[in-house]
Amino acid sequence: MVSARIKHRRLRQKHRRLLRLALTVLLLFGAVRSFEGQISAFSERYFPTFARQVTTRCVTEAVEEALDDLQLSYGDIAAVRYSEGEVCAIETDAAAVNRLKNCVVKKAEEKAEKIHNSVMHVPLGAFTGLTLIANCGPQIPLTYCLTGSFSAELVSSFASAGMNQTVHRIRLEITATVITASVDFEETLTYTTDYEVAQSVIAGRIPQSYGGRVAAVR
Repeated sequence: MVSARIKHRRLRQKHRRLLRLALTVLLLFGAVRSFEGQISAFSERYFPTFARQVTTRCVTEAVEEALDDLQLSYGDIAAVRYSEGEVCAIETDAAAVNRLKNCVVKKAEEKAEKIHNSVMHVPLGAFTGLTLIANCGPQIPLTYCLTGSFSAELVSSFASAGMNQTVHRIRLEITATVITASVDFEETLTYTTDYEVAQSVIAGRIPQSYGGRVAAVR
């Protein structure tokens, strides 16, 4: 009789341990699923902004290095032609323009390739969506993949600089098409940014063929 009771008690204890184990596993599974959901929602908000920041940095560094390497001035890119004291044409050096565009695109692609597969660390609190603890907690590593293509064009803008004077600015417009992906997120971003590469004050009236605020430089 006593032996039967002991066996029954041990059996109940075993069942309780199994039940506690099952509940613990279920709670852990639920926590993991909830955390994955938070990561997915976080990725949709964070990765596009992060990709834009990283790509902009790549492009900025590429432009700075290209301008430093090529040492192009306004006169190397454009030449103002006068006739009877008035501006008759603004000519661009196609070879110089192409060298600048190709150099920037090549450097931007090389820099993007270096961070093709990388890991960033985000505080655990960032996944909660709560501002007060967004920077708290251990650093969670997130693997991401970033790849992109770049294209560049030179454009001109003209602005009045006083009596019979015009400021001619030459800007480099760079369009980036970036694919960013993590475990549960993928998106293609396309955006354009520009950098001023040269400017000059032109004396005289700008021809009508160059009228307007912005004109493409070919």
